[in-house]
Parts: sequence; C-alpha cells; structure tokens
Amino acid sequence: MSNHQISFTDTSLTDGQSAVWAGAMDNRMLLAPANALSSSGLAAVEVLSPAVLDECLARNEHPLQRVELASRRYGSVPLRATVNLLAEHGCPGADVLGSTALDGWLTALAAAGLQQVVLLDPLLDLVRLKAALESATTAGLTGIAALPYTADDGVPDDTYAERAASLVAAGAARVMLRDESGVLTPDRAHTLLPALAEALGDTPLDLHTRCHTALGTVVALEAGRLGVRGIDTALPSVANGPSLPSLPSLIRVLRHDEHYQDLPVLDALLSADAILAEIADQEGFPAATPWPFDLAAYVHQLPGAVAADVHRALRERGRWADLHQFAAECAAVRREMGSPPMVAPFARAIAEQAMCHFDGEQRYESLRPVLRRLLQGVYGTVTGDLRKDLQARVGSILSSEIVSPMLGSGIGTDEDVLLAWVAGVPVAGVPRRDDEVTPYEPLTPYESLTRGLLERAGRYATLTVRAPGIHIHLQQEG
Repeated sequence: MSNHQISFTDTSLTDGQSAVWAGAMDNRMLLAPANALSSSGLAAVEVLSPAVLDECLARNEHPLQRVELASRRYGSVPLRATVNLLAEHGCPGADVLGSTALDGWLTALAAAGLQQVVLLDPLLDLVRLKAALESATTAGLTGIAALPYTADDGVPDDTYAERAASLVAAGAARVMLRDESGVLTPDRAHTLLPALAEALGDTPLDLHTRCHTALGTVVALEAGRLGVRGIDTALPSVANGPSLPSLPSLIRVLRHDEHYQDLPVLDALLSADAILAEIADQEGFPAATPWPFDLAAYVHQLPGAVAADVHRALRERGRWADLHQFAAECAAVRREMGSPPMVAPFARAIAEQAMCHFDGEQRYESLRPVLRRLLQGVYGTVTGDLRKDLQARVGSILSSEIVSPMLGSGIGTDEDVLLAWVAGVPVAGVPRRDDEVTPYEPLTPYESLTRGLLERAGRYATLTVRAPGIHIHLQQEG
C-alpha cells in the first residue's frame, strides 16, 4: 500500500472560534498561539473569512490589519482566507463581488501577507469563478475553488465529479469539497471522495467538514484513504459540535498507521490549544462540546455558526424540544427559495426567515433582504423553483440598485473603499488601523480576582477580601 500524503489546515482562528466562541477572538488573541502554531508543521492557517471580517468590523478592528499581524507573527506557515463571491449583507449593488472589486480585494489581501484563498461561489457560476481564480493567480495567491456539498436526494456522485472537473477547467489549483453543514456520512464519503479524486486527476482534493452529527471526525479519518490530500481542522478548544474535527484527535489515530507520514507536531498543537483554553477560561468563553447525533441536521442543513446560533435561540425560547419542527420550517423556506446551497449568504437568511415563522409571524409577512435579492435573481440561477407569488411581490431589480448608495460613486484602489464594498458598509464606517497590537496576556490569579471584584463592587457599599498575602478593600464614595 502506498503512503497517504495528506496535509492539514487549521481554521481555529476563523470557523472554529466563530462556531464555538460566537466570533469573540480579537486581534490580540489571534497572536497568542502564533509561536506554537507556526512550529507545528501545518500546511496553512486560516486567518480571515467572511464571518471574521464582519466580526472585526463589529469590534472596530481592521480586517486587513488582522492579516498583516498574522503575517508578521506566524512565520513561514502560509496564511489563508476564504472569500465568498456573494456577500451576506444584501446591500444592493454590492452583494455580488464584481471583477473590479475582487481584483482589488485579493491584491490587498496578498499585499497584507496572504498566500492562499478559498473562493466560494455558492451557485457555482463558472464565469464568476473563472474570473475570480484568474484574479487570485494575478495577485500571486493559490486559488482553491470550493464545491458546496448538500445532503439533498438525487444528486449523484457523477454530478459532483463533473462540477469538480469544471472547477479545474476554470483554473482552480485545488478543489475543496465544502460540507459546512456536517452532513457528509462515511458511507457517502466512500463513493463520493474517490469519484472526485479521479475527476480531478493531478489537482489536489481538499475536505472541509463539520461535526454537527458527530460523524465529522470519522469522515476526516477516512478521507486520506479515499483520495483527499488536504483537510481543514481545528484545535480542541474550538473543535467539534458546529465546528471542525479536532486535529490532535486525528493525529493520535493516524500516527498509528504507518502509511501516514509527516503529520503535524502534536506537542506544538497541544501548546497552542492550551493558550486558547486559557483565553476561554479567562474570558468566560464557552467550552467546545461534541453534539450528539440528530437527524435534524440533515433536514435544516444549517452551517456551523448559524446552527450554533439556532440551537442557542431555541434553548433561550424554551423550545429545544421543537428542534425538528424548526428544521422542517427551515427546509420549507429553502425549497421555496429554489433550494440554494446552505452556505452564506443564503443559510443565515433562511434560518432567520424560518425563525420568524416559528415565532408566530405570518409566513413571509416580512422578508429577509438576502432572500429578496435571491428572488430578484441578483445572485444567479438556483437549481430549484422559486415561489412565483414571492417573485411577483419583490418585483424586478431597479436601476437605482445597480450602485450601492452606501458606498458612493464607485470602486477605487483604496483599501478602505474596497473593504467598504466587500463588507457593505459606508466608507466612513471602516475602522482605523491600531498603531500597535500586543498579544493577549493572561492575567495572574491576583489580577483575575481584582478584576472580578471591580466588576461586582458597584453592588456593595463595602467589599473586603482577606487571605494569606492578600488584603483588598473596596468602598463606595458618598
């Protein structure tokens, strides 16, 4: 038997923390595990995604500075980003990244220190993807084309193989089967992955899968034997559940198989994870926990962070027992929207629409902006049938929507203008770069105690703590 040459990319800083920590990892935290991760033998570290871009802006951090900081601190390990050609903000005129905007954005990412980019077009518009892959090559980036996977009945392996081959013809250096909903089963993997590998020939096949159904780790373990050359993973503190398989867990199994060579350094990965665990403990971030197997995932097919948000919302409503009812409504909305792949920009909009109905709103009394744009045909052609009454309700695209009023007269080469276009925000809303960003520093036990007391001191007239070597006295003025 020949050796299985397989590489691993870490997505802890993007999809992992988005799914488990609700996107709370700031730029200081990004730098904390740099030394350990950069010495672990990873094929790449992903530092930016559409979700992280939005998370940065919400914290008033500049996304390009995030890439620049990582480039300086992560040494020789290649940095990767994921770019969706269909933006999730639903801002008219800016929700489809045209060639001008994409050329400038990929050039800016490369200048900031990026080496690889995953290009995702959920509707697999080959004209758009070909132009995007050419832009990536021109910018000096390795262009990885994403092939969305769904659990829909009636889509055979041959169809996926044809789609994969078309991505190679469009110029992809690698093709990634992207199972963001974690619905790829081991049985399907045993037929689908070899079919894809054969169709791709010498072009490497990558896999991005999740652990919604607790089967992601099993699929990842089998992938190397089935023709996959690269796998996306996460560190244990932000793995499993709505996130990706834990790389240390995979390595512990694979290193007992003599056919796997040059695996990442386990001790370095565990050191990086210990840093993330310390951050989580100090900041009160939730722990990563596996999700039990549940058929609801195959019905709603919601991707990582969206699925996590829905689970949280149902628990807060006291309606966790109604998960399958929600899943059915989610699937119904998706069908009525032409059955688009359950990835951004469609997945969150479908989930939010379904939640409105689930909460008692008359069906489609309101309509999410992304779904309105989908019905208008802005994003392209979907495989299923759209509801004709909803199409008639939203009407056709207005000429005033050709250029976004939020952004002004057009796109230039200025990075802040490009960022505003990609994010769908006013140029004035783009944050400034910080003069200096220092790595996250964990607090000592004394500092943690003091900070906790200060946070609670307002509830008491006097607060005193005495212990060996410690005397803290806080008293309200007046």
